[in-house]
Amino acid sequence: MLVKDILSQAAFLLGKEELSRYLQGQAEETLTEEQEKSFQSESESLLRCYNIVENEIALDYLPLTAEETIVCSTGALPYTSFMRPPVSVLSVTDEYGNKLPFTVFPEYLRLRAGTAVVVYSYSPESKRLSDYSDYSTRVGERTFAYGVACEYCLIAGLYEEALVWDKKYKDALLCAQSTSRPRVIRSRRWV
Repeated sequence: MLVKDILSQAAFLLGKEELSRYLQGQAEETLTEEQEKSFQSESESLLRCYNIVENEIALDYLPLTAEETIVCSTGALPYTSFMRPPVSVLSVTDEYGNKLPFTVFPEYLRLRAGTAVVVYSYSPESKRLSDYSDYSTRVGERTFAYGVACEYCLIAGLYEEALVWDKKYKDALLCAQSTSRPRVIRSRRWV
């Protein structure tokens, strides 16, 4: 999902059709300098809202996970050696899949020396308009657009509208959470 597409959808939901067309590159060619500055300012505000929403989803609802195979020669693995800054270490195994004991410290991860496969959750980096979301299929564009609309309304002081968008956003997140985990339904026995 392209971030500018999500922002365009959020702008449309907020009743800002001109801004939505501007984000899609379909704005009128005869924009005044003042309109251009206004659209750029609103786009930046929507982008800040998007980054807040993506971070909130990653930290509170649907964690983003990564797996890295790292060679640790000293037994102390600094977090700076990971591709992404870890939020939580979920598991550590050796190259054969055997669980390894580990201890989490503020600056590093303590484990035995050797090759380790580390699975961890991370917080997404701030995005630009031309970037793609870290969520490809688990959370849809509409869910992000609801969240962005909610944050934008909060910033603008439109609290009643923010409540409406927040309800839609939370409901959509609940659906995304329920579809991400497989459910097992036990068979019933009839007497």
